[in-house]
Amino acid sequence: MDSSFLIKLEDVVIGYDKRGLLDSIDLSIQNGQFWGIVGPNGGGKTTLLKTILGLMPPVKGKVQYGKNHPLIFGYVPQRENFDHIFPISVAEFVAMGKYIRIPVGRGIKKEDWKIVTECLEKVEIPHLRNRLFRSLSGGEKQRTLLAHALAGGPDILILDEPTASMDIKGETAIMELIGKIKERDNLTVLMVSHFLNIVARFADHVVMIDKDDEFFSSGTIEEVFSGETLSRVFGLNVTVEQVTDKIRIYAEARGSDKKT
Repeated sequence: MDSSFLIKLEDVVIGYDKRGLLDSIDLSIQNGQFWGIVGPNGGGKTTLLKTILGLMPPVKGKVQYGKNHPLIFGYVPQRENFDHIFPISVAEFVAMGKYIRIPVGRGIKKEDWKIVTECLEKVEIPHLRNRLFRSLSGGEKQRTLLAHALAGGPDILILDEPTASMDIKGETAIMELIGKIKERDNLTVLMVSHFLNIVARFADHVVMIDKDDEFFSSGTIEEVFSGETLSRVFGLNVTVEQVTDKIRIYAEARGSDKKT
């Protein structure tokens, strides 16, 4: 029996209210892997992610967790979906991510603040610790959200569209930072993204899902990202080009209402 997995789905049917959306999903996520989750809008990405995290029970089949269960998840939401009005400092916001490890009734201690400092250093913004979170730029807020997720000492980092609304410079900087943190801390990463080239560049494994087309595929980037499957799922004319050890994706519309 394979005992190396962190999370395993066996013959899982995802859905809600006992209504299946997609059948027979098999998926094994192992320590240190970087998974991208891609598909069209409304294709089932969020339902799959919630099932993986144990937030939504499968309609059928089982989700297993490895020997290190319970796992700690560090969640980095889209910054547009976060309420920015609270007048708290960057350091205070990051400290909130530590609460998952603090017993009920115990406050933040000196050693917790040391971890906050370490997390701010990991995301390269220690100089912003006393700034109000709401005063930060978009890229600075994204780094703060990442530090908040790291403060809990996660086994798995969950990224929800981490480069949304960023220009190419900010997009590259935040993804290179995530890659560096992943390698240094030996984290497992699950990233939902609409940007196929970002997934192809930084992830080593990918899930492609489209419940409307009853399509599910998982594996390495090279196994899943073919022109044929990308064209099918996204309704585009897609060309996949090998560039050294990475692939590059070119797409153009062909009159479909599906969106990448």
